[in-house]
Amino acid sequence: MAFIALKMRKNIFVVGLALTIFPNLCCSSGNKQVFSESKLIMGTVVQMTVATRTEQEARSAMQEAFAEIERADGLLSSYREGSLIAKLNREGHDHKVPFEKDIFDLMDEAATMSEASGGAFDLTIWPVASLWGFDKGGVLPDKGSLEDAVAKVGYRNLHLDKKNRSVGFHRRGMGVDLGAIAKGWAVDRAMARLAARGIDHAIIDAGGDLRISGSRPGKGFWRIGVQHPREPGVLLLTFDLTDTAIVTSGDYERFFIEGGVRYHHILDPVTGMPATGCQSVTVLAATAAEADAAATAAFVLGPERGISFLRSRPGVRGLIVDADGALHWTDGDLEKMARR
Repeated sequence: MAFIALKMRKNIFVVGLALTIFPNLCCSSGNKQVFSESKLIMGTVVQMTVATRTEQEARSAMQEAFAEIERADGLLSSYREGSLIAKLNREGHDHKVPFEKDIFDLMDEAATMSEASGGAFDLTIWPVASLWGFDKGGVLPDKGSLEDAVAKVGYRNLHLDKKNRSVGFHRRGMGVDLGAIAKGWAVDRAMARLAARGIDHAIIDAGGDLRISGSRPGKGFWRIGVQHPREPGVLLLTFDLTDTAIVTSGDYERFFIEGGVRYHHILDPVTGMPATGCQSVTVLAATAAEADAAATAAFVLGPERGISFLRSRPGVRGLIVDADGALHWTDGDLEKMARR
């Protein structure tokens, strides 16, 4: 019998906030109050915290931001039959499927990250990911099926028609899975909604994909804790951050154990098997979408190549915990920022 653990722990915590947020929780700081609210979206708890002068202002803005994440979930989930991505996976080998501009731009960004990472992040991982079935608990695929699925993975066989904003496949059996970038992208979109409402001090946490705007009133920063990958409920370290995104990918998020072997959801597109070499990767970047995708790519690449990849991306910094628990940093300044 397989042991299954899905979303056992969060990757990143907002230190100083209750981990369970109730709809009307608030606290006062100067002439602004801090309001928090959470909803279950995209298979995780999305928590928003904003600093505003009135509760009505906070609730109205957060409602718009949550709606943006719900829209992303409805369009981008490979597992939702009515989503745009599911439609692409059904029909993309017969004809190109038209996309709205913002979703096409996301596809283009994901394809660019696939190229930049040498396929360590590959948006066409769907044939392999669907075999593992982590959305339903996980199952170990047989060798033949896995080899067949791996042969269908390859971002270079994805056709992005920029003139007509449409997407198709060059090979039958291909499919797109945006799970390693969609949540971060949705968080970015939600933060843009808050900004459009004049909210410049906020934090959005979608199960460990965080986007930070401004600072917590009265503090000058948001204190963010990174989960220890092998000690539940224990923080590995904390950062005091403003105006950035921070995302962690870890092998403890979704996994099952079968025959004494641990199988997790971060898959190597080359082998179709869970990537080895890392326990977790934490990335700081300008957007949560980039941090999300870069963390997955670095995890698949492993500690040495992963750090080199992160260093190659302007404005990106990170930390890798390798399979033995050793820490690898992109730069000394980031290491100095960390509180242990």
